[in-house]
Amino acid sequence: MHFTIRDETVHTAFDMLEANAQPAAAARAMRERREEEKRQAKARAFVKADGTVAEREALSVLGEDYQQACERYYAAVESDEEFRNVKSKCESVIEAWRTVQSNYRAMGKVAS
Repeated sequence: MHFTIRDETVHTAFDMLEANAQPAAAARAMRERREEEKRQAKARAFVKADGTVAEREALSVLGEDYQQACERYYAAVESDEEFRNVKSKCESVIEAWRTVQSNYRAMGKVAS
Protein backbone atom coordinates (compact mmCIF):
# COMPACT_ATOMS: atom_id res chain seq x y z
CA MET A 1 0.00 0.00 0.00
CA HIS A 2 1.33 3.40 -0.99
CA PHE A 3 0.25 6.56 0.83
CA THR A 4 0.47 9.83 -1.03
CA ILE A 5 -0.86 13.34 -0.68
CA ARG A 6 -1.30 15.27 -3.90
CA ASP A 7 0.50 18.59 -4.23
CA GLU A 8 -2.83 20.25 -5.04
CA THR A 9 -4.13 19.17 -1.62
CA VAL A 10 -1.15 20.77 0.09
CA HIS A 11 -1.50 23.96 -1.95
CA THR A 12 -5.19 24.10 -1.01
CA ALA A 13 -4.25 23.73 2.66
CA PHE A 14 -1.75 26.59 2.39
CA ASP A 15 -4.31 28.72 0.56
CA MET A 16 -6.92 28.04 3.24
CA LEU A 17 -4.47 28.99 6.00
CA GLU A 18 -3.68 32.23 4.21
CA ALA A 19 -7.31 33.07 3.39
CA ASN A 20 -8.50 32.34 6.93
CA ALA A 21 -5.72 34.12 8.81
CA GLN A 22 -7.49 37.46 9.22
CA PRO A 23 -11.02 36.07 9.74
CA ALA A 24 -9.64 33.61 12.29
CA ALA A 25 -7.90 36.42 14.16
CA ALA A 26 -11.11 38.46 14.10
CA ALA A 27 -13.08 35.47 15.44
CA ARG A 28 -10.57 35.01 18.24
CA ALA A 29 -10.72 38.70 19.13
CA MET A 30 -14.52 38.58 19.12
CA ARG A 31 -14.41 35.60 21.46
CA GLU A 32 -12.24 37.60 23.86
CA ARG A 33 -14.54 40.64 23.63
CA ARG A 34 -17.64 38.53 24.22
CA GLU A 35 -16.03 36.87 27.23
CA GLU A 36 -15.29 40.28 28.71
CA GLU A 37 -18.81 41.45 27.88
CA LYS A 38 -20.19 38.44 29.73
CA ARG A 39 -18.11 39.21 32.82
CA GLN A 40 -19.23 42.84 32.75
CA ALA A 41 -22.91 41.92 32.40
CA LYS A 42 -22.61 39.61 35.40
CA ALA A 43 -20.82 42.27 37.45
CA ARG A 44 -23.44 44.92 36.62
CA ALA A 45 -26.25 42.58 37.67
CA PHE A 46 -24.37 41.60 40.84
CA VAL A 47 -23.91 45.24 41.87
CA LYS A 48 -27.59 46.03 41.25
CA ALA A 49 -28.91 42.98 43.13
CA ASP A 50 -29.91 42.94 46.79
CA GLY A 51 -29.43 40.15 49.31
CA THR A 52 -26.62 37.97 50.49
CA VAL A 53 -23.56 37.41 48.35
CA ALA A 54 -24.93 33.99 47.30
CA GLU A 55 -28.30 35.51 46.38
CA ARG A 56 -26.66 38.32 44.43
CA GLU A 57 -24.45 35.79 42.64
CA ALA A 58 -27.47 33.71 41.67
CA LEU A 59 -29.42 36.74 40.50
CA SER A 60 -26.48 38.02 38.46
CA VAL A 61 -26.31 34.86 36.34
CA LEU A 62 -30.08 34.64 35.93
CA GLY A 63 -30.47 38.17 34.56
CA GLU A 64 -31.56 38.72 30.96
CA ASP A 65 -28.49 40.84 30.09
CA TYR A 66 -26.16 38.11 31.33
CA GLN A 67 -28.07 35.40 29.47
CA GLN A 68 -27.87 37.39 26.23
CA ALA A 69 -24.17 38.01 26.79
CA CYS A 70 -23.70 34.27 27.27
CA GLU A 71 -25.47 33.51 23.99
CA ARG A 72 -23.25 36.00 22.14
CA TYR A 73 -20.21 34.45 23.82
CA TYR A 74 -21.24 30.93 22.78
CA ALA A 75 -21.68 32.09 19.18
CA ALA A 76 -18.21 33.66 19.26
CA VAL A 77 -16.71 30.47 20.70
CA GLU A 78 -18.36 28.43 17.95
CA SER A 79 -16.95 30.70 15.23
CA ASP A 80 -13.48 30.70 16.78
CA GLU A 81 -13.48 26.91 17.13
CA GLU A 82 -14.54 26.47 13.49
CA PHE A 83 -11.51 28.47 12.36
CA ARG A 84 -9.26 26.59 14.79
CA ASN A 85 -10.51 23.27 13.42
CA VAL A 86 -9.86 24.35 9.82
CA LYS A 87 -6.36 25.50 10.79
CA SER A 88 -5.67 22.21 12.57
CA LYS A 89 -6.87 20.22 9.55
CA CYS A 90 -4.67 22.23 7.18
CA GLU A 91 -1.65 21.90 9.44
CA SER A 92 -2.22 18.14 9.67
CA VAL A 93 -2.37 17.80 5.88
CA ILE A 94 0.85 19.80 5.51
CA GLU A 95 2.62 17.82 8.21
CA ALA A 96 1.55 14.50 6.67
CA TRP A 97 2.76 15.70 3.28
CA ARG A 98 6.11 16.70 4.79
CA THR A 99 6.45 13.25 6.37
CA VAL A 100 5.65 11.50 3.09
CA GLN A 101 8.18 13.71 1.25
CA SER A 102 10.81 12.93 3.88
CA ASN A 103 10.12 9.22 3.51
CA TYR A 104 10.47 9.49 -0.29
CA ARG A 105 13.84 11.22 0.14
CA ALA A 106 14.99 8.55 2.60
CA MET A 107 13.95 5.77 0.23
CA GLY A 108 15.87 7.48 -2.57
CA LYS A 109 19.03 7.55 -0.46
CA VAL A 110 18.65 3.87 0.43
CA ALA A 111 18.07 2.91 -3.21
CA SER A 112 21.17 4.81 -4.40
